[in-house]
Amino acid sequence: MVKIRPTRTVLDWMILILVILTLNLPLINVVMTSLKDNATISHSPPVLLFVPTLMHYKDVFTSPTFLFSRFLVNSLFIALFSSGITVLICITAAYAVVRLGIGSSLLVAFVTNLRAIPLVIFAPSVYVLFKQLDLIDTRLGIVLIHILVNAPIALSLFMSFMQDIPREIEESARLDGANSIQILLKIIIPMISSPSAAIFILSFIYSWNEFLFALILSVKKSVTLTVGASLFITAWGVQWGRIAAATTLAVIPPFIFAFYVQRYLVEAFSGGLKE
Repeated sequence: MVKIRPTRTVLDWMILILVILTLNLPLINVVMTSLKDNATISHSPPVLLFVPTLMHYKDVFTSPTFLFSRFLVNSLFIALFSSGITVLICITAAYAVVRLGIGSSLLVAFVTNLRAIPLVIFAPSVYVLFKQLDLIDTRLGIVLIHILVNAPIALSLFMSFMQDIPREIEESARLDGANSIQILLKIIIPMISSPSAAIFILSFIYSWNEFLFALILSVKKSVTLTVGASLFITAWGVQWGRIAAATTLAVIPPFIFAFYVQRYLVEAFSGGLKE
C-alpha cells in the first residue's frame, strides 16, 4: 500500500487555496471594500486589517435611488425568461439544422459569426430600433436583446450535442410511426437534458451580468442590479463602498444558482447524453 506523505498533502492544499484566492482576487477585493468605511476605502496605501462595517449594505437597502427589490425582480425576470426562451428556440433550430438540413450552409454561419463581432457596434442601431418599437425601458426589450446575444452560442452548443446522438435511434422511431416533432419532444430533448440545463445556466449567468444593453435600454422601470449599481456614480463623486455592496449582493443569486446546478455543467461537458 502506498502511503501519502502528510507534507505533500499540506502542500497540495496550500497550492489549491493559493490558486482559488488568486482567481477570486477581484471578488474578494469587492467584498472587502463593501465592509470598509469611506475613510478606510480612500486610505493610501490600502488597508488590509480593518474593523468591518455594514453601513454600505444599509445604505443600499435604504437608498431612495437604489430600489433593490425592484432591481432584483427585474434581473430575475429578464435572466430567467431570456434563458428559457433561448433554450426553446435554439434546441428546435439545432434539430432543424442537424437532422433536417434547414439552413445548414448560410444561416448557421451567419448566426454563429454574429457573436464574434463586438456587441457595442450594434448598440446605436439597437437603441434606434427599440425606440421605434416602443421597447425602451421595458423588460421585454432587454429579454429580446439577451435572446439575440445568447442564441449564437446556444445554437452552436446544441448542434454539437445533437450530432453525437446516433441517427439509428431516430430511424427506429420513424419506423414506429413517429414524426419529427414527436422525435424531438420524446427522444432528443430527454437525451440532451443535461446539456440543455447547462446552456440554460450559461445563458442565465450572461443575462444576469450583462451591462451594455441593460444600460442603454433601461431608464427607470426595467433597471437591473448591475445597472443599478452604477447609480452610485454621481456628479459629487463615486461611492465605492455602496457600489461594492451592491455588486456583492448582485453576485449572490447567480452564485447560489450555479452552486446547486453545477452538476449539469459537469455532465454536459463530459459527454452527458442520456441513454
